[in-house]
Amino acid sequence: MLSESDARDLVATTAGTPVGELLRRYWMPIAGVAELDERAVRPVRLLGEDLVVYRDRGGRIGLVDRWCPHRGFDLAHGTVEPEGLRCSYHGWCFAEDGRCLEQPYEDAVRPGSGFRAKVRLRSYPVREKGGLLWTCLAPEPLPLLPDWAGLSSPGCTVIAILHLPCSWVQVMEGFHDPVHVEWLHDRWSYRLNGADEVPRRPTHVDFRWLEFEHGVVYQRKLRGSRRWLADRTVVFPNVDGAGGQGSYLTWVVPEDDTHCMLVFRHAITSWQVEGRQALLPPKDLPAGGPVPTYRRSASPDPGASPSADLGSWLVPQDVVAWLSPGPIVDRTRERLGESDRGVVMFRNRVFEEARRVARGEDPQGVIRDPARNLRITLPGARQNYGLRGEGLPGMTGADDVMLRAFLPPDVPGEIRRHVAGTLGPILAKLAARAPRTVPAPGDRP
Repeated sequence: MLSESDARDLVATTAGTPVGELLRRYWMPIAGVAELDERAVRPVRLLGEDLVVYRDRGGRIGLVDRWCPHRGFDLAHGTVEPEGLRCSYHGWCFAEDGRCLEQPYEDAVRPGSGFRAKVRLRSYPVREKGGLLWTCLAPEPLPLLPDWAGLSSPGCTVIAILHLPCSWVQVMEGFHDPVHVEWLHDRWSYRLNGADEVPRRPTHVDFRWLEFEHGVVYQRKLRGSRRWLADRTVVFPNVDGAGGQGSYLTWVVPEDDTHCMLVFRHAITSWQVEGRQALLPPKDLPAGGPVPTYRRSASPDPGASPSADLGSWLVPQDVVAWLSPGPIVDRTRERLGESDRGVVMFRNRVFEEARRVARGEDPQGVIRDPARNLRITLPGARQNYGLRGEGLPGMTGADDVMLRAFLPPDVPGEIRRHVAGTLGPILAKLAARAPRTVPAPGDRP
């Protein structure tokens, strides 16, 4: 358990708090690039700050304070101009760096007064990479935006954003807990799918983590085996790298102390072919191009019956674990055991890196040397990650495991059509090479 002060400091994300200052040293994804095609101005909640991201008609992207400094109007209702974002209340217009470009009435009645130069919005930098928009709230000089190799890997890429009413810490603690997979995602899945008896499943007997420059790789050992099995690559402080293969990455972005959003970026590289999960030829997979994005929100309802997708989709099972303790787990009352060694390690690392920031040092994983920021690969790579249903035979469903294991459910029709349109020609080519029935994307395996 933690002391009250440590428990409070662990989840505090605002400026001036130890962990809040730590998190500001990292680049965070805030939206999909494609989302600004649908809506040119979007609200953003990040590390306790209310902001808006927008693309003006000149193509410039800005991230500025959400509230107009004139009289507090919500700039999420602003309009974009050839240059800048205009407040819809009195027409004040702001550039992407926060400068006030225009005050229509003031400029008319008091030209040359200099009042406009005294008004400025708080602003932060924005970068585009991998179909996502990124920002960093660190003081100058900014670190480099990491060039993860997975952001350039070929595949049928989809971005999903899931909003959660809980602290980012309890999500990350789940990623540092290998043992829960055996129960939450396997045995419970059998029960949810109506099995009276759960088949004999491999039992964890040990796990360990191997540290690398940017985080840790977890490995597990199961009863009856002497082998260490790769489980998960986690990048500090808030990235799930799954099996390290790069095509699947998830960022846990703290919105404030009691809310976070999960940003899933999944480049689909395998599909059901002839009843088995098979890797698709990399040379046939697309690289680059627009990446469709969808959003969902989760909310706790302790009295509700299990949702229909709980036994077939992995993410909703994790959501139950993340949300059921409430917005912030009471860590002063918990009783941790051997299975929680990874959780303790993660908490200690957070506090350790926060102390480094307080001393004026860079925390783990911050990159400043361009020579070290070229297509960064993650250790623990497993090209067959997910090909056996993630070792979760109890989690059955109609959709391909690449959707059920790596994305939130309720995938929109336009995303499904994107996947079908991208993978259809590849599957047809495979069928032509070996004339057998090859299911289309989305068909029941």
